[in-house]
Amino acid sequence: MSTFGYRRELSKYEDIDEDELLASLTEEELKELERELEDIEPDRNLPVGQRQKSLTEKTPTGTFSREALMAYWERETKKLLEKERLGACEKDSEQEEDNSEELQEECFTESNSEVSEEAYTEEDDEEGDEEEDEDESDDENEEEQNAAAGRRSDHIRHRKCNGAKDNENFLNGHGGKDSDNRSSKSSAIHPCGNPTVIEDALEKVRSNDPDTTEVNLNNIENITSQMLIQFSQALRDNTVVKSFSLANTHADDNVAIAIAGMLKVNQHITSLNIESNFITGKGVLAIMRALQHNKVLTELRFHNQRHIMGSQVEMDIVKLLKENTTLVKLGYHFDLAGPRMSMTSILTRNMDKQRQKRMQEQRQQESGCDGAVNPKTKVLQKGTPWSSPYVSPKSSPWSSPKLPKKALPVKCQPSAPA
Repeated sequence: MSTFGYRRELSKYEDIDEDELLASLTEEELKELERELEDIEPDRNLPVGQRQKSLTEKTPTGTFSREALMAYWERETKKLLEKERLGACEKDSEQEEDNSEELQEECFTESNSEVSEEAYTEEDDEEGDEEEDEDESDDENEEEQNAAAGRRSDHIRHRKCNGAKDNENFLNGHGGKDSDNRSSKSSAIHPCGNPTVIEDALEKVRSNDPDTTEVNLNNIENITSQMLIQFSQALRDNTVVKSFSLANTHADDNVAIAIAGMLKVNQHITSLNIESNFITGKGVLAIMRALQHNKVLTELRFHNQRHIMGSQVEMDIVKLLKENTTLVKLGYHFDLAGPRMSMTSILTRNMDKQRQKRMQEQRQQESGCDGAVNPKTKVLQKGTPWSSPYVSPKSSPWSSPKLPKKALPVKCQPSAPA
């Protein structure tokens, strides 16, 4: 029998005794051999997911606690939010502290240099003659230096305390009531550049100021959620404001629920912008439920939230807005194709209804009641009381070409029967 290929090389292993070879192996070599055999021929009785050997030999460091892990994540998230909210103000306060420390160091170095120069000149002028007078003058200079340095340090400390108080009032969203006009003006300037003064705007909304038709709180990072809730509560009884914007103000679900309660009562706001905030699907659905009782709002924007809405929230939004007939603009991009198409059809239907309503109002104005004059024609009549000097329509100076008339075909009448 002929052997081919690798079978010729296997013939030299036929005379080897396997038992002697296994007896000569150490314990480590036997374990390694068992691991290799398990990889080559795994146990068929085990499920497929358990046939792969464990490649990690690290011992566990401790017991796993899900509650401790969740509490740690919550603490870290709160710290991150606080850092994002107070980051700009902390940078400003650190810069002020650094500047004050530099000023203090400069004051001390200048005073020390002046004292050293004075002492040096006095020593050159009065060498060895009046040692007691020199000691007395040095003591007096040191006392004056310490007093001046103390006054300067007290002044710098007073400025630093005032700056800290201003920063605290700035973080709370309002300036100090007992401060002067200059401090109140500085607290009204926000890092984002929004010129809105929060306290003044809130007072105008509460007093129903006729000139305040828009409340713009966009990009004010230092405003608190409690202040936003106060704005929502003040807008319940307001009849002048038409637009309410609070984009990028760290608003959460509590603010959204307060806005939903406001929309159920207020029938004058036509535009609402809550984009780029921390509102979840719970707050958005609360606003959508409130729109079932609101027949005035035409524009709503709530895109770019920190939390993803999800497919279920998008479908619920479409279900809640099916009965709404006034919403025309919706600032949100649906991830699912079904809710997106349904929302597009709803907005198109609302736009058609608004157009039909406008056309009906125009017809009523044109027709009038009991021969009433149309206001548009009335304005024209007031503007042109005299008749036009030109004849209308004006005849053309050129004659129109005349086409030859075609003879009409004469129908042959049938002859009468004889």
